[in-house]
This record gives sequence, C-alpha cells and structure tokens, in this order.
Amino acid sequence: MRDLRVQLFVSHLALAGLMLAVMIGAVVSFFHLGRSIDRILKDNYASVIVAQDMKETLERQDSAATFYLEGRVREAREQYRLNRPLFEKAYSYETHNITEPGEQEMADDIGLSYTPYREGLARLLEASPPLSTQAAHALYVQSLLPKFLHLKAQAQAILEVNQKAILRANGEAKAEARVASYTGMAVTAGAFLLALFFAIWTIRAALDPLRTLARQAEEIGRGHLNQRIDLNRTDEIGALAVSFNRMAEKLREARRQEETRLRRAERMSDAALENLYDPVIVTDAQGRIVHLNKSAEGLFGAAAGMAGSPIAAVSDARIVEAVNRAIQQDSISAAEDEAGYIPMTVGEAQRTYRLRVTPMRDEESNLLGAVAVLEDITHLRELDRLKTEFIGVASHELRTPVTSLQLSVQLLEEGALGELSAGQREVVAAQREDLQRLERMMRDLLDMTRLEAGVTPPRIEIVAPSDMMAASAQAVALQAEARQITLRTEASGDLPLVRADAGQINRVLLNLLNNAIRHTPPGGSVVLLAHAEDANVVFTVQDTGSGIPEEHLAQIFERFAQVPGATGGGAGLGLAIARTIVEAHGGTIGASNLPERGSRFRFNLPVAG
Repeated sequence: MRDLRVQLFVSHLALAGLMLAVMIGAVVSFFHLGRSIDRILKDNYASVIVAQDMKETLERQDSAATFYLEGRVREAREQYRLNRPLFEKAYSYETHNITEPGEQEMADDIGLSYTPYREGLARLLEASPPLSTQAAHALYVQSLLPKFLHLKAQAQAILEVNQKAILRANGEAKAEARVASYTGMAVTAGAFLLALFFAIWTIRAALDPLRTLARQAEEIGRGHLNQRIDLNRTDEIGALAVSFNRMAEKLREARRQEETRLRRAERMSDAALENLYDPVIVTDAQGRIVHLNKSAEGLFGAAAGMAGSPIAAVSDARIVEAVNRAIQQDSISAAEDEAGYIPMTVGEAQRTYRLRVTPMRDEESNLLGAVAVLEDITHLRELDRLKTEFIGVASHELRTPVTSLQLSVQLLEEGALGELSAGQREVVAAQREDLQRLERMMRDLLDMTRLEAGVTPPRIEIVAPSDMMAASAQAVALQAEARQITLRTEASGDLPLVRADAGQINRVLLNLLNNAIRHTPPGGSVVLLAHAEDANVVFTVQDTGSGIPEEHLAQIFERFAQVPGATGGGAGLGLAIARTIVEAHGGTIGASNLPERGSRFRFNLPVAG
C-alpha cells in the first residue's frame, strides 16, 4: 500500500532538490553582483559626489571675490562664510575615501593649494582698512584667480578618475551578470531536463495503470455495469480498482431496483391517466397526438387510429389553437370565462367542458409537447343557469311587493293615515332607506342576470371617449362638491373614436367615479383619465383614498364582494356589472393601489375600425 506513495515522494523530493540548487545558484550570483554594485556606490560614487561639491563650493568662493570687486561687500562675505566650511567638509571626506591610484597626490595638492587661496581670499574680503580698487583687482587677477583655476582643475581630475573607475567597475559588474546569467541558464536547463525525466518516469510508473482504470470506469459509466476492473496491484491503485468493482456491483443492484420502480410508476401513471374521468390529450413537440385516455376516446375516437396524427384530427378549432399556442408560444391556456368553455354533444346529451392546455418540459427545460385536459363542468353550468334564473325570477317577483311597500311608506310620510310622531317618522325613514337599498340590489341583480344571459347586449356605435367622460363627470360633480373633493378629467386631444354602447360605458364610469368619491376623504381628489394604447383607449379612475387591501384586490370584481372596513355602498354588484359590461365590449378591467396613496381602476375599449 506504500509503493505509489513512495514513488511520488521520491520524484517530488528530486524536483524539490533541483529547484533548491537553481535557487542557491541564483542567490550566489545575485550576491556577487550586489557586492560589485555596492563597491561602486560605496567608494567611487561617493568620491564623484564630493569632487562635484568641491568644485561647486570653489566656484561660489570665487563668486564671492567677484562680488567684492563689484562692490557687493556684504553679499561677498556671506557667500564666502557659507561655502568655505562646505568645501572643507567635502575635502575632509575625500582625504578619507582614496580609492584610485594618483588620487592621493591630487588630494594632497588640493590641500596645499587651498591654504594660500583661502588666506588670499581672507585678505581681500577682510582687509582693514579695505584694499583699494586697483590693489583688489591686482590681488584677484594675479593671485586668487590662478589658484582657483588650479584647485578646480584638481577637483575635476579627481572627479574624472572616479568616473572612469565607475565605468570600469560597471563593465566588470556586467561581465559578472552575463556569466551569472549563462550559468543560471545552464543550471536551469539541466534542472529542466532532470525534472522532465522524473516527470516521465512518474507518469509511466503511476498513471499508466490509472489510464487503464479510467478506460474501464468509462465503460461502467456508459452503462456496461457487468464489467470488472482487474489490476494485480497491492498499492492504492489496486485498492481503487477494488472500490470500483464494489461500486459497479452496487450500481447494478440500484439499476435493477430503479427499473422495477420506474416500471411500477409507469403502470400506475398509465392507469391513472386511462381511468381519469376528464378527457386528456397528449401531443409531442410537433403537435402530433401521442396518447388519448378512455374519456378522450369517447369524444374523438379510438387512440390507436389517432396516434401519430396532427392535433387537427380532433376537429375542434379551439382545442387545436390552444395546443398550438402552448407548443409554439410556450403559454398555458386556462381561461376561466366563456372563452375557455367548449360545448360538445356526447350521444344525445349536450355537455360543456373547460379547456386547459399546458406545455410539457423535461428537467433540462426541453419542450416535450403539450397536455390538454377537458374538465367536464356541465353540472356547474347547469347550477349557474339555475342560480341565474332563480335570482332573475326572485328579483322580478320582489319588485311588486317592494313597490307596494315604498308606496305605503310614502303615504305614511305624507300623513295620509294621520300625523306621525317623531319616533314613528324615524322608523318610517329607516324603512324607506332599507326599501331603496333593496330596490337597488334587485335592479342590480336583474341587470346582472340580463347581461350574463345576453338579454341586453351592447348596442355598439361609434362614440367619442371625451363625450362619455364629460357626461359621467358632470353627473357626479355635485356629489364631489358636497364632499369637498376635487374632480377633474384629463384626456389627450388626439384620442381616437371607440366602438361602445355609450349608456353602458357611462354606467361603468359612474360606478367607478361614485366608488372613488365615496372612499376619498374631504380635501382629496378624483381624476378621470383617458389615453390611447395600441388599438385601444384606456380609461383610468384614480383617487387619493385609503386604497384597497392587497388580499382583496383579486376578488373585488366578484359578485357580492365587500371590502371589510369600507364605507357603506351597495350589495357588491357594481364592479361585477362593470366587469361584465367591459368584457362584453371586448375589453378588460383591473384595479391596483397607487404607490403613494389611493387606488386606480383601469379598463380599455377597442378603437373604432
């Protein structure tokens, strides 16, 4: 179990040794090169700097003499006082940093020559009484200037000697760097070859059996689980082969169990699909029929005769269109209104189905096809019809007694049966309000049943949106003014004409405006807007009220829907009637809350033409 580990350890140890040798060689070369550079910087470069300093301070002392000759006595003495110690400091450093042949003699000559030059400058600058102009000029020209030029020449000579030494040392450092580079390259090349040899040896010794193991493992991965990996080794690779063989055995057993489970699940799924009460049609991604359950066979024919046929074989345009839309547009068809109802004749009975079509996709989101389910809602439609008839009959029959009761209340209020006391008048007033509420509810119920039954279809004509908006706003203007609410209308001047029943749409607008005014506190505002959008005109009513609770937004257009805590209104039929009218015009209606405060109701009507 240690063979492979030892092999890898030895090969990596050899590689580490080669890397260490290369690094040591590089460090030694850089160390020698650093010493050469340090020698240049420490010795010759320092002498160059002090030689330049001596030249500069000598020039400034000579400038002090010329300043004196020009009459600038104080400036001359200050210049001399500042630069004399700087020169002596630079000269002192030079005398202790002699590095080149002949440099000592030059330094000694500077020291011997500077003393009389300094004394001459002091005599020129500090003489008491001061020298005459002619004597000062003679002293400078005959004595000080030659000594200055000699001292400057000696400082320049020291500078040049050290510069040449720097150039010579630089050449030697370059030569050492070249030798170090060649040596490093040779050592690196040798180390690379040795490392390559060890790498090839390690690959052959360790990876060849792994390749064999990988090839046989690939076969197992392709599903050939009956293979075995046979390697006569006792190291880690041999242990890996044994583990692979055990894994293959477990995979074979897991496959047998999975196949059994899948076959059982397929049988259960097929049985559930076949025995499902609702008809089911399954198609592939090309729209060809793959399967029909027993209920679907009763509607469209035997599955054996329709398998592989296009979906058009079901001979119902709405089913064909919904399946094609699910496949081509990847959209679900599940309309909850009349658009999703499909009437069919089964035997001698008329039945109604609700169509639901859903695209099918696998785990990688690849389209597999579509499944269409026809939910039998005949009994629900019958119940809805009976309910509608009952509401219509009940509302109609209640109108006569309600009218009679209203007449009785009116007679009582007018005193036809005698004068009423204050308490009696209060009771009669309450009865009158309840009767009026009951009458409004019956009228709404009758309107709802007539609209749903198609008894009062829209009388479509070409109308201007601005006219309907103005009529509706004028009808509620007094109510808004009484509640101190600002009411305004906003419509763009280029609004197109719409196809609508002006009376029914005015009823929708009045319902929305009345609701907005009733739920807006005094000082608020209600706005009626209209704008063109695609092939429609969108009407919007928004207010600054308290808004609608989010949990009730989806139900407010249902019949008898009431929002808890809202101000008193009708029986919850106004918005349901509005939705029925708008949908009968081919439009849609919805509600939302404004981000800041209040609610917004929107519906659209198709543009004329």
